[in-house]
Amino acid sequence: MDTKKIGAFLAAVDRGSLTAAAAELGYTQSGLTHMMNALEDELGLNLLVRSKNGVRLSPAGQELLPKMRALMQSSKELESCAEHLRQHNYSTLRLGAYSSVTRQWLPAILAEFRRACPDTEVTIDVDGVHELYRKLKQDELDCAIVSFNDALCQGLGFIPLRDDPLLAVLPGGSALPSGCFPVRDFSGREFLMPSAGFDLDINPIFTRSRLKSAPLIRYTNLDDAAIVSMVGHGLGVSILSELVMQGMQDQVLAAPLDPPAVRRLGIAASERRQCEKNIHRFVKCTQAVIERLYGCKAPIMA
Repeated sequence: MDTKKIGAFLAAVDRGSLTAAAAELGYTQSGLTHMMNALEDELGLNLLVRSKNGVRLSPAGQELLPKMRALMQSSKELESCAEHLRQHNYSTLRLGAYSSVTRQWLPAILAEFRRACPDTEVTIDVDGVHELYRKLKQDELDCAIVSFNDALCQGLGFIPLRDDPLLAVLPGGSALPSGCFPVRDFSGREFLMPSAGFDLDINPIFTRSRLKSAPLIRYTNLDDAAIVSMVGHGLGVSILSELVMQGMQDQVLAAPLDPPAVRRLGIAASERRQCEKNIHRFVKCTQAVIERLYGCKAPIMA
């Protein structure tokens, strides 16, 4: 039911006059009369008794008046609650990210974002790829910096930031005549698979038919630093990204893969929410920081 009609009806009752109600609400008298006729037609009841002295309630109007006032009050409370939620959404950004992104990128990004949006609070949820995508789809996060995966990204928008090179992580002192590690040389070696969904980026490297690489994969539940430590102690080899390996190369050798491989990092968010003020500003701030850090524009989705 149209609350505008009910509001106009209540104004007419309170003023005792269609003319006075029309003047108060900014309608013409004929326009307000049309609204009252439409409301009565909608309910199938006569609500007002009209006379040359103004209007008064009919018996049906008297019966419905308390419910109409209650409906208008509920409508005002609903709008007030919605406005509060809108203001809360503008003042809070719920962000998800990998631990490597949190360490290497987020301090500079948040400093940039604070300058652009000083009144917006940012909450940070550090998790793996599966959980971050799940939380986005269940509206537990507003956006997240994640690696692109076509299956997981269904129903979400994805804004690329940087192609993060994947590196072979080898025990210190390993020989690399060409400076790169051939993917085929993983065959037969103990391979420590990082946790938190990194296999989504790594397994395709081994399944390319022309590479014919068959490492002895050991799935782990270890964080990045633990994987590096294990490799440093000669317990296997692994693949981690350039971003992950920053500051963790003392015990190991991190080498480019041959052929090269990357994970595409970007900002994922609900397609319908990408243009919301906070998310839009966060994207712009992040793009500016990445361009400063690497001196290049973000990649374009194929």
